Amino acid sequence: MEAYLSAFITLALAHFIALLSPGVDFFIILSNSSKYGKLSGIITSFGIAIANLVYILLALLGITLVKENQNIFLFIKVLGSLYLIYIAFMLLKTKKRDLFSKEKLRSENKKSLIKYFSMGFLSAILNPKNSIFYFTMFSISINNTTPLSIQSFYALWMFLAVLFWDIFIVYLITNKKSKYIFQKYSNYIEKICGLILLFIASFIIIDSF
Repeated sequence: MEAYLSAFITLALAHFIALLSPGVDFFIILSNSSKYGKLSGIITSFGIAIANLVYILLALLGITLVKENQNIFLFIKVLGSLYLIYIAFMLLKTKKRDLFSKEKLRSENKKSLIKYFSMGFLSAILNPKNSIFYFTMFSISINNTTPLSIQSFYALWMFLAVLFWDIFIVYLITNKKSKYIFQKYSNYIEKICGLILLFIASFIIIDSF
C-alpha cells in the first residue's frame, strides 16, 4: 500500500503543479466568466473536465496495454519524464504577464449553457498536449502490479482535480481581491512549480535505472 501511496503523491503533485500554470483552458474560463458571469465559467469548467476525463481514460487504456512489455514501458516512462522537464523549463522561463488584460464588460446577451459547455470541452479535447500529459502521468504512477481499483482512483482524482481547480479559478476571476493576488504572484508560482516538476522528473529518471 505504501508503494501506491508514493505513486499517488507523485502523480497528484505533478498533476496539480501542471494545473497551476495558465494555459488555453484558463483563458477560455477567463473570457466566459468575465463576459457572462460565474455560472458560465462553472459550466465551461465542466466541459473542460469532461474532455480531460476522455483523455484520462484513453491514457489509462493505453498504459494498460503496453505495461506488460518492460522495455516499451521504460521507454515511455523516460520519455514522459523528459516531457515533464520540458514543461518545467517552459515554466521557469515564463515572463510576468497581465493575465486579465483581455477582460470585457459582461454582455447582456447570455449564451446557452450548452454553448458554454461546448466551448470548454472543445478547448480541452482539441489540445494534443492533454493526451501527452496524461499518458506521462500514468506511465510514472502505474506498474504491472497496480490493481484496477487503484488505477480508477487515480483517474477519478485527476478528473475531480481539474474540475474543482477550474471552478476555483472562476471564483478567483469573479472576485477582485483574489484576482489581484493571483495576478501579482502567478509568475512566482510558475517558477516554483517549474523547479518542483524538474525535481520530480529527475527523480523518476534516476529511479528507473
